Amino acid sequence: MSARVVVALGDDLRRRILRDTDLDRLAAAADVVLTRDPAALDAADICVTGWDTPPLPPSSYMDGARLRLVAHTGGSVRHLVPAAALDRGLRVTQVAAVLAEAVAEFAVMSIIAGLRDAVGFATALRSGEPWADLAARPPGRLLRDQTVGIVGASRTGRATLHRLRPFGCRCLVYDPYLSAADATALGAEPADLPRLLREADVVTLHAPVLPSTRGMIGAAEVAALRPGALVVNTARSALVDGAALLAAAARGRVRVVTDVFDTEPLPADDPWRRADGVVATPHIAALTAETLREQGAVTVDEVLRFLAGRPLEHEITRAAYDTAA
Repeated sequence: MSARVVVALGDDLRRRILRDTDLDRLAAAADVVLTRDPAALDAADICVTGWDTPPLPPSSYMDGARLRLVAHTGGSVRHLVPAAALDRGLRVTQVAAVLAEAVAEFAVMSIIAGLRDAVGFATALRSGEPWADLAARPPGRLLRDQTVGIVGASRTGRATLHRLRPFGCRCLVYDPYLSAADATALGAEPADLPRLLREADVVTLHAPVLPSTRGMIGAAEVAALRPGALVVNTARSALVDGAALLAAAARGRVRVVTDVFDTEPLPADDPWRRADGVVATPHIAALTAETLREQGAVTVDEVLRFLAGRPLEHEITRAAYDTAA
């Protein structure tokens, strides 16, 4: 009997991520069912999940359940699969490595655009500000001559460091799980968080949300930032005291580029939409046409490896679950 694969993505997301050729590859190796009905998981061997998939019901991973693999087309699986499911033998794979490339590119773009105040200049030009007044504005800053602090040597943090190296800027990295030797190999200086915040002209966040990292950039840490520092958040809003950061931006003490928020979608009246000193984008750092296609292809590759009894390339082990995003 063929293995049953439940693709638990909404129609729109499934069409964006899984091409017909990907579904055909799945269908050639398994019985494929397209549904978000949680009850379908009781008869599934594998479940393909996405950003819009609801949390797995306990019946799907309790002792004796049929489900053996969750293949997630996104990054974090914490909202879908509890640690208890892995303890009972459920295997989980995801495509964070694919997303990291797009997010790192977006982070570097945000750093350069923030340092040069590209959005501010473009907005003022569109609003009709005289050319001479624009030319008299304070000039931007050269990335080469800045100190960039990377908070979190995650896949995305490392990919961001890799992309920063050609610019010649000094990089500091804070990650309690990263050795000094590994930091040096990445082209960065290891630093504790207070030193990083004190010395960095740019702080870019790439840490997972864990009990130890939730609110790690609190009001005291925001106050410790260098005057004029640029803060870029493409990770998770829960890492930061948003009210403290927003207030610092409103006072002109720091500038912020953020792609993540406590409430998403962001309400129409939310102050992040129109705050001075802030460039806000709607959680699109990982969203490119190429990345979406790769998410689907890599996920299907993982499912086919599993069905063939081959090692998975993107598995979240029980040990890694505790420190993964």
